[in-house]
Amino acid sequence: MSELVLDVERLIWRGRALAREDTGRVVLLQPGVFPGERVRARVTASKKDHVQAEWVEILEPSPKRRPHPCSLSDRCGGCRFGHIPQREQLEQKHGLFLSEMRRSLGKKWAGQAPERTAVYPSPAGWRYRWRGQVEVADGAPHLKALGSHELVRCPDCLLFSRPLAAGMRRMSPDLADGRRTLAASPEDVALRADGDSERLILPLPEYGLQLLPGADSFFQANWRLNRELVGFVEQRTAGFARVADLYAGAGNFALPCATSAGRVLALEGEQGAAEGAMRAAEAIGLDNVRVRGLDLAARESACELRDFGPQALVLDPPRAGGGKRLRSLRDLPGLERLIWVSCDVVNTCRDLIPFLEAGWRIRETALFDMFPQTWHMESVFVLEPEDSGSGPD
Repeated sequence: MSELVLDVERLIWRGRALAREDTGRVVLLQPGVFPGERVRARVTASKKDHVQAEWVEILEPSPKRRPHPCSLSDRCGGCRFGHIPQREQLEQKHGLFLSEMRRSLGKKWAGQAPERTAVYPSPAGWRYRWRGQVEVADGAPHLKALGSHELVRCPDCLLFSRPLAAGMRRMSPDLADGRRTLAASPEDVALRADGDSERLILPLPEYGLQLLPGADSFFQANWRLNRELVGFVEQRTAGFARVADLYAGAGNFALPCATSAGRVLALEGEQGAAEGAMRAAEAIGLDNVRVRGLDLAARESACELRDFGPQALVLDPPRAGGGKRLRSLRDLPGLERLIWVSCDVVNTCRDLIPFLEAGWRIRETALFDMFPQTWHMESVFVLEPEDSGSGPD
């Protein structure tokens, strides 16, 4: 395969870097190099309008590049942004969020993107994850190499909280081979693996709450920053008479919102998560929240939501987005505010365009650095109808 010497121009979605051949043709590089660096790269695929390549040597590093603290960083695909300081990472992510938001909205709707986005840095750069996936093989924990199925033996992951990393080593000999989800509690450092019947305790002391998910249930792994995200969402639903939370999980948003809203309806398709939300609500006597374990694609969910008549709606769909099933939400009578939490701005903007076409407008965006050392980020879009004098009753 041919090799190229390239100057990195900028980062693009999924942490890749963009450079150009002398002819001007675009070259897309695997994650791990940054703007201003000169690299030697090996071509892996040549398309009509671009080239795909993997960098093999950094000829001129960025002055901001630093040694990576993990000895596996050249093989594992997990934290390639760890080569630059966390502040620089966040600046790169901020620019990437703004550019990808405008690109994904397209020429017609790019003007809808707010000029300013609030940025919330992570309190910790390392050891922040309380939930993660590992590949167990021969009784030992592994992670996957970047862009392949090759397993890299990993006795410690610097993204994992210390209790989670220690538990990963301790539990792996007793776990079946394959991908496993492990989670630990910031409250009592109890460790659980997928399939365990016992629940975790996740504290939200600002609301006098403890969430009770199982390891199988999704929750935000960066728990300290999640508490700020919860506060952001709750403040934007406070005072509304009726708030609905779709993809509610174990109640991360629904239960805090119930402390300052009139009534809350939480819909969650994963039964274990829905049961955890019910238990957590009952534990503190939250009687103004109703949790339903319903598939959001089912007709029953749509009927439940329409009968409830939310004024504000919170959504936190999976990375792939909600797709066409969410378009009907734009026509809910009386809906005044939509708060869309996203871990993939590209898919979210795709899902938002039908709302913009129906007269909704993006009033506010925020970026939460939920995943330091990686290209991933969490964002929030707040939408309201264009002619709405939105706000709580």
